[in-house]
Amino acid sequence: MLDANTVAVLRRRELLRMAAGLSRASGKDFVEPTEAVRIEGVVVRRLDLASGRFAVIENSREFALVPWRPMLEQAVGKQVSGIMREAGTSWTIGRGRELAR
Repeated sequence: MLDANTVAVLRRRELLRMAAGLSRASGKDFVEPTEAVRIEGVVVRRLDLASGRFAVIENSREFALVPWRPMLEQAVGKQVSGIMREAGTSWTIGRGRELAR
């Protein structure tokens, strides 16, 4: 059985491999979101990976992969902004309505 650290490393590798492929296909740079940094862009789509579901948030020059939340389903194709925190991410769709974490 794999320990928790090994599983985390394998998940990260899968995510980075997918990000590299998306970067090549789109010509945009991948930006790995970090805690307390604002993420802004359009929710392009959902990715279903072995390690979980992720949303592709894209702006004119770059994109980020963030953990998928069901509330993002209504935001596909729309502008969103959010700040990742340890407890989750609060998303705002467009210029107003804040969604739960």
